[in-house]
Amino acid sequence: MSVQPTSMLLQHVSIAQADRRLISDLSLHIQPGEVWLVLGENGCGKSTLLSAMAGWHALAAGEIALQGRPWVDWPHGERAKMLAWQTQQDECPFPLTVLEKTLTGRHPHLSRFAWESAADVALAQAQLARLDLSLLAARDLATLSGGERRRVALATALTQDAPLLLLDEPLSQLDLRHQQQALQVLSEEQAKGRAIVMVTHEPNHAHFFAAEHCRVLLLFGDGRWLAGPRAEVLTADHLTALYHHPIVEITTPDRAWFIPR
Repeated sequence: MSVQPTSMLLQHVSIAQADRRLISDLSLHIQPGEVWLVLGENGCGKSTLLSAMAGWHALAAGEIALQGRPWVDWPHGERAKMLAWQTQQDECPFPLTVLEKTLTGRHPHLSRFAWESAADVALAQAQLARLDLSLLAARDLATLSGGERRRVALATALTQDAPLLLLDEPLSQLDLRHQQQALQVLSEEQAKGRAIVMVTHEPNHAHFFAAEHCRVLLLFGDGRWLAGPRAEVLTADHLTALYHHPIVEITTPDRAWFIPR
């Protein structure tokens, strides 16, 4: 399935929560086929930034544009076709099966009162299969574990088929095998040209993505930030300053790993 080349531009963006300035004067250009990993301590503004990029949190200053058009000028229905947002919480107040939940990703593409087509169902089933969820398709969401629900949320975002993915800790609660599986799926989406912004607490996740298209954004929680190519930003010194804890770099023949001392 082809992916529409899509870019998002953040210009001099500042973000606040209550009376606290979390991010000051942030400028980023998120381009097709790029993966941006967002790292920082709890409460530094990672989720709030994604919420602002999705159009739900008001900016304290600056502007966000998609395809050169101010984000605020996009009709809500068109936004949902361009951007899929997997939030940190997997709340679902209604009884739904796994497949029914995944099919909600198709709603932006349907006219009012229209039902999902056979092609929509096939797409949802394909995304469930990629994340090892096919056998759970008929299960009620309420019966799933936390990790299973996170994978369903990711499958739903992928079923939306938006060219820009905003993923807030998509790998939280996942076991090791399913983390690796999800990272492989996201690497495949990057290769197709989809732009991905992903909040994570694991800097080593960067190794799953093509180095030339992987960018890192560090948020320090006091307005400061650091952004750029993986090789320039992802260093032991920068991570030590970010987490206020010594981080060391361990080099193996094919890559460098960052671990707490």
